[in-house]
Amino acid sequence: MLTSQSLYRRWRPQRFSEVIGQDYTVKTLQNAVAQGRLHHAYLFAGPRGTGKTSVARIFAKAVNCEAPREGEPCNECPACQRIGRGISLDLLEIDGASNRGIDQIRQLREEVNFVPAEVKYKVYIIDEVHMLTNEAFNALLKTLEEPPRRVIFIFATTEPHKLPPTVASRCQAFEFKNIPPELIARKLQEISKAEGIKVSPQALRAIARRAKGSFRDAEVLLEQLASYKSEARIEEEDLLQLLGLPREEVLAEYLRACLARDASAALEIIARVSEAGKDPELFLEGAVELCRDWLIARLGKGEESALPELEFSNDELVFLSDRLLELKRELRFLLDKRIVLEVGTLRIIEGLKGLERKGSGNPARPRAKPEQAPQPPAPPAEPDEKWRLMLEEIKQERVAVYAFLAEGRPSFREGRLCIEYGPDYRFHKESLEKAENRSFLLEMVRKFYGDLAVEIGFAAHAPAGADQKKTQLRQKVELIKRSFHGRLVG
Repeated sequence: MLTSQSLYRRWRPQRFSEVIGQDYTVKTLQNAVAQGRLHHAYLFAGPRGTGKTSVARIFAKAVNCEAPREGEPCNECPACQRIGRGISLDLLEIDGASNRGIDQIRQLREEVNFVPAEVKYKVYIIDEVHMLTNEAFNALLKTLEEPPRRVIFIFATTEPHKLPPTVASRCQAFEFKNIPPELIARKLQEISKAEGIKVSPQALRAIARRAKGSFRDAEVLLEQLASYKSEARIEEEDLLQLLGLPREEVLAEYLRACLARDASAALEIIARVSEAGKDPELFLEGAVELCRDWLIARLGKGEESALPELEFSNDELVFLSDRLLELKRELRFLLDKRIVLEVGTLRIIEGLKGLERKGSGNPARPRAKPEQAPQPPAPPAEPDEKWRLMLEEIKQERVAVYAFLAEGRPSFREGRLCIEYGPDYRFHKESLEKAENRSFLLEMVRKFYGDLAVEIGFAAHAPAGADQKKTQLRQKVELIKRSFHGRLVG
């Protein structure tokens, strides 16, 4: 039975073991407490709703607990009780967005010199710390350079790149990741059972997917639906109605129409969706997510039930996913979203036809599922293990980039990481060279190989594509002309 206190507050984790999806971070912090290896400043960076503030509070309890158990707070001693109830004089939480000026930081610098009033460590949690002004950061830096004894700072932020390097470099940094949907759904099921909320497994999975890695958002959605349905069972359709989302069957029908190069069917689906009052932007967002799910399943990760009845090649799914993302970015800034969605869909279908013509024999219609998905070529021995680990992490974060890389062959040459493709993989090479994908790749390469230059090229000479680009441009002009029943001037 729901009470006046919000669901996410009642179910805020109180121990490290109750935090989901952040295993590395909580284990490291727990060990630090158990071994007495504490730092004076920590940086918790990651998306909203992933547990940064909750872990900061648990850590504050753990370092001050009178009877910790293997780094876990006991939650029974006076220190744990006062910190848990938010009434401890030595736990100070500051909203960086509201207290961003130099005056507030100067006041903090004066207060830190006082010894803790009740417990061993005074803990300052500054949320959204990136919102502080430059002057405030400079004032804070002086305290970090000469930290007082018995004071711990925990900075939480969704945008760590906005922190001055001088501040970030003085902190132990922990990256909070988006929580996988399956973990969110499992925890929501536990909460629903305890709270007496009736909800179908399909609805739980839909809520978990819609939360996009934020467990707090998932809890808020569940509570909102529970209020809407009262004592009745929550179904997936309730979530779709609440948020104005299209059904997965409609999204799948649209994707199949695109992959089958059936323009009239795709446009008819868009018309139905628009006439039903659905937001084209939300429709396209759902299509992008479903296409990603299909691609993950196609690459061997994910539930087989997520696959469509008829299979398509990796190239087709990657191409469709990439073009839908581009169209999604276009749609955000334009007013007549339905027309943009229709024209963009026609462009995508023409592109799929072009992919077939310049590819290695992909059929124009869906084909039966091949016996085995193509495997990436074996990399040379030198980057083998790091390359494999990097690909695994990339697959979790950006499956399209993984699909591009999986067809390439890595090697080291004169201090560079070279990724080479055969002449038939021009689409993969060009897609990987797009600014967004290349930036992400460079970030991952730095993580696994250090500061290493990356070169993307062909293993064999590939002919210049000037004529091909002219042909594609003519096709696009004709496509837009037909879509708007217009004519070319000049």
